[in-house]
Amino acid sequence: MNATKASLPMLNSTGSQHKGEMGKTLQGKSLRIVSPESPVKLYCCYGVITVLSVAVIALSAALSVRKTEQISVKNTYAACPRNWIGFGNKCFYFSEHLRNWTLAQDFCMAHEAQLARFDNQEDLNFLNRYKETFDYWIGLHRESSNHPWKWTDNTEYNNSIPIWGGGIFAYMNKNRISSTRIYASRRWICSKLNSYSLHCQSPFSPF
Repeated sequence: MNATKASLPMLNSTGSQHKGEMGKTLQGKSLRIVSPESPVKLYCCYGVITVLSVAVIALSAALSVRKTEQISVKNTYAACPRNWIGFGNKCFYFSEHLRNWTLAQDFCMAHEAQLARFDNQEDLNFLNRYKETFDYWIGLHRESSNHPWKWTDNTEYNNSIPIWGGGIFAYMNKNRISSTRIYASRRWICSKLNSYSLHCQSPFSPF
């Protein structure tokens, strides 16, 4: 009995040591498994989050600046006055009243404009589309049937579109340009550069 009792502590001591060694071994393995990988993953996550945050902040700032610039330009330079229609770099006014060519030009000049001028086929197509079935005075005139057609600023017309009739004042009729005498009364179209184009225009550029 004494021998047996004496041997028991030795067995317990040996078992405890064995369990302790196994625990240390498992703990070491756990540290080896967790420690090398987890910090790397965390650093990667932090890096991605930081980059995304910076990108979002930068994009928000850029959009805010762009919106502010657009509001500033819109408030400072309205494209066209009320009841005028913008096309290209011009504003056009289509009247609903009747006047002769001279009085129509006076109305346009009072609004810092001229009777309508088209500089290309796109302008002419626009005028034809918006005038519908009405006749409208435009800014072409001449001294007599023997003189060349000119715009209201006295620049000579290039005759890109033929003008029908023997009159001295031109108007748009259906899908062509016709002419008549001053005593006729018609609607009219005014045109002028829009506010933004006037602001950006060189002081030496022609109207």
